[in-house]
Amino acid sequence: MSLKHIKRGLGLAAITLGLMGSGAAHAGFSTTEVQLHYGGGYKMGSNATFGSGFTETTDRATITLEHFSTNDIGDLFFFVDFFADNNDAPAAGRSESGQYGEIYYTLHGKQFGINTGDGFIKALDFQVGLNQGNDFSVGLVGPRLSFNVPGFQVLSLALTTYTNFVDPFDRNLDTTYQATVVWHAPFDIGNQKFKAQGFVDFIGDQGSGVDNQIVFSPQIRWDLGYAMGKPAGKIHLGVEYMHFNNKFGITGVDENAASIFLGFRF
Repeated sequence: MSLKHIKRGLGLAAITLGLMGSGAAHAGFSTTEVQLHYGGGYKMGSNATFGSGFTETTDRATITLEHFSTNDIGDLFFFVDFFADNNDAPAAGRSESGQYGEIYYTLHGKQFGINTGDGFIKALDFQVGLNQGNDFSVGLVGPRLSFNVPGFQVLSLALTTYTNFVDPFDRNLDTTYQATVVWHAPFDIGNQKFKAQGFVDFIGDQGSGVDNQIVFSPQIRWDLGYAMGKPAGKIHLGVEYMHFNNKFGITGVDENAASIFLGFRF
C-alpha cells in the first residue's frame, strides 16, 4: 500500500468523521500537534532479517501529526507517523522509510441515553477505529469507559474487537480483543509544568503461532513554551519510551525503544 493511499485514506476518514462530529454540536474543543522524534532501539526496521529472528535494532526519525477534537456528539482522534530508519546495513528489499496511522471516532453514550452521573465512571461511550500502515490494517469496535480520578485529565479503558484486514506476513489471523488504557496527568515541579501521558494496549493471540502482544508507550513532557514565558501547552520537550512485547505476534521479538521529541501544538 503506497504512501499516497495511506494519506488519502486517513485524510478522507478524518474529514468524514470530523463532519459527523461537528454536525448539530453546541460546544467543542480541538487541538492539533506536530511532534519531531529521534530515537533508537526499534525492531523490525529496514535492517531486520528473518534469519536473525529480527534481533537487529535501528535508529529512527519520526514526524507525527496528531489531532483530537470533541463536541456534544463524540470525539475524533487520529495520528499519522512518517518515519525514516538510520542504520549502517539496510536489508535487501526492505524500505528505509514508511508510515503508520490510527484513527478513532467515539460516540458519546449520552446520545443513547446512557448517563453515568458524576461518580467514578464518568462516561460509557462507543468507539470504532482503524489502524493502518504500509502492509498492515486492523479494524476495532467496542465500548470505552472514562473515569473520574483526581490528578488525571484523561483516564480511559477501551475494550474492542481486533480484526486484521492486511497482515505483513500474510498469515491467516483470527479476530481477537484489544484492551487499551489511556492516561494524561499534568503535574508541576516548582514553577515548571509537566505532563505524564501515554497508553498501553493488550492484544490477544490470533491463532496458532501468533502470540499475545503488549504495546506500552508512556511520555514525560516538559512545557518548554511556558518555561520561556510563552502560553502554556504550546511547545513541549519530552521523552517517549516504547515497549512492544511479541511485536506483531512473533514470540520473543520484544522491542524496547526510546526517543526525544519536540511537540508544537496549534
